[in-house]
Amino acid sequence: MTKQTMMVSTVLTLAAVSAWAIDSTTDFRTLAYGLGIYQSHNAANKPVYATQALAGHDLVAAALGQPLGTVLSNQVLALQVDCASTVASLVVYDKVLSNNVATIATSASFDVVQQQDRDLMPSPNRERFVAQFVVNPTQNLLGGYLTVAGRLHLDPTNGCPSALRIAFDPLDRYCADSDNQALDDRKDHDIKRAGLGHAMGVLSLVFNDGKTNTVLLPYMGLSIRRDLP
Repeated sequence: MTKQTMMVSTVLTLAAVSAWAIDSTTDFRTLAYGLGIYQSHNAANKPVYATQALAGHDLVAAALGQPLGTVLSNQVLALQVDCASTVASLVVYDKVLSNNVATIATSASFDVVQQQDRDLMPSPNRERFVAQFVVNPTQNLLGGYLTVAGRLHLDPTNGCPSALRIAFDPLDRYCADSDNQALDDRKDHDIKRAGLGHAMGVLSLVFNDGKTNTVLLPYMGLSIRRDLP
């Protein structure tokens, strides 16, 4: 009975560890830059375009109830992806707490096409993805949606998204994806990349004057960088 109990306990423990490994997620430091377009009016009350620059730190600030343009030293934007590449979230990551403190958007769908460059690899080493995200209403970010497309490097030993030294994909230029400088931390000279991507969609934002605007986001570049602890 003792041996059987130990065997059952061992099996359950291994199953739990295995399930955790499959379901585990990784947060990747992510830079974002784009230009939002919203409705305004001229002096004659005729409709005109108005624009608002939007970077990763603006999404973080809005989610935490801070004015747009605020660059927070400890809270940064991150892309969270599970090992199986089935779900993802855009989150606010706190570097001091080493934890997520807010969820900006969560994927409603996450579709991938994978590639295995060498036959001897145990699993694919890269993938292209398109995901639809629903914005989570919080503080000055009141809702919206994003469609995110890009690529991720995969660890060929386990198939999980991973960061490695900067390497570009021939398809990047066809997808209008390019790397960008760390606008919210110019001292960040990170040489690791988990991938590149871009987003488009609609955001409902509270601007610094207190007004709520529906902002069209035709393009937002994403630089998916190192994994966060």
